[in-house]
Amino acid sequence: MRGTDRSILLLLLDGAADRPAATLDGRTPLEAAETPNLDRIATAGINGTMHVADPGVPLSSDLAHTRLFGYDPAEVPGRGVLEARGFGREPPAGSVVCSAAFASVDPETGTRVADRHLDADAVDFPALSERPGVATVDVPVVEGCTATFEYTWKNRGLVTITADTVVSASVTDVDPFEEDLPVIASEPTRDADDRAAARRTADALRAYTRATRSALADEPGPADVVLSKWAATPTRVESFSQRHGLEAASVTPKPVLTGLARTLGMAHVAPLEGYDARAECALDALGDHEFVHVHYPEPDEVSHAAGPAEKRDELATVDASLAPVVDRALSDPELVTVVTADHTTPSAEDVVHSGEPVPVTMVAEPVRVDKVESVGERPAARGGFRDVRGRELLKTVRAAADRVMLDGLRRTPAVRDYPTTEVTPLWPREE
Repeated sequence: MRGTDRSILLLLLDGAADRPAATLDGRTPLEAAETPNLDRIATAGINGTMHVADPGVPLSSDLAHTRLFGYDPAEVPGRGVLEARGFGREPPAGSVVCSAAFASVDPETGTRVADRHLDADAVDFPALSERPGVATVDVPVVEGCTATFEYTWKNRGLVTITADTVVSASVTDVDPFEEDLPVIASEPTRDADDRAAARRTADALRAYTRATRSALADEPGPADVVLSKWAATPTRVESFSQRHGLEAASVTPKPVLTGLARTLGMAHVAPLEGYDARAECALDALGDHEFVHVHYPEPDEVSHAAGPAEKRDELATVDASLAPVVDRALSDPELVTVVTADHTTPSAEDVVHSGEPVPVTMVAEPVRVDKVESVGERPAARGGFRDVRGRELLKTVRAAADRVMLDGLRRTPAVRDYPTTEVTPLWPREE
């Protein structure tokens, strides 16, 4: 007998998980924040902690979301392509696309990165992106090869490598991702399937990086070089609806996750300014979609830019906007609501992301409610939601939504684990 086919709402608080902070009396920002609405969810649902990848592995938001959406990262094109699609660009077939950014170099060494986060209000980056030696560079070391830069936002852009011969994304980053480290000479990775193609691509990135250094050498201002990373090739993947049997939407202001949504065939909803408007977008999207992902990148951003107290306050502000969403979650028997984070972001330390598990809460009519009464990393660890990894979360949530078919049934030639009425009848139905 089929269930009710409930809809699913995933509230993703980016980087909300954290470590205990001495300035918060040993609590994490999430534990210390005033979160009456999230506490209502925790009290009414089942709680637990989740390793999005393997224990101890720090994740970027795109790789974490890839897993949370039920995909292996190897299936999905890398971040360079996701960022391009997030900005509405479709890279040429056979190209390699890198995320890139203007940076400054330490004048004493001439080789080490001094600043990777140049102020977009102080530098005219769109104009710099048009300079010869930055916008387009012919790379003579590779046949028919051109490297181009396209500005996107802040101090960032996209570097695209095209050539008459095959190129490969299996190359190391030019950007060291830290300051006081040298600009890296791109090399083929050891796992490159086509080492010759990877060698050509690495040579092209080396040539392009040197060209930008020369082009910007006499330019007044802090920008000295364009650093590239996260090389990727444009590929397609099985859509979210094909894989999970759900018409999906993603409400996110973040370009890379917009690109992931578009890559997976999810509708992208650009939220209006403000948390209240994002909550309204979430509820509106549920009217037309069976799965809605609502993304809050701000806790992660505040964590990087400020400290534990500021992150605590930001989480409280997010919570205050969620009252109508929580009201719907607790009153609608046709809805499964999940609240979690994609990774841990330490707000009191100079660490990008860390590998601790993140809290997860699910509320729905069928769940086995536990005794947890507040949101937070340690309260969640006492809950009944156990032993789940990132790629398993959506299957677990779909089960609560009665959208998982009995294991072993095969109604269609394609192996699907969700109920479908699109089957081939043995004989036509009677009129």
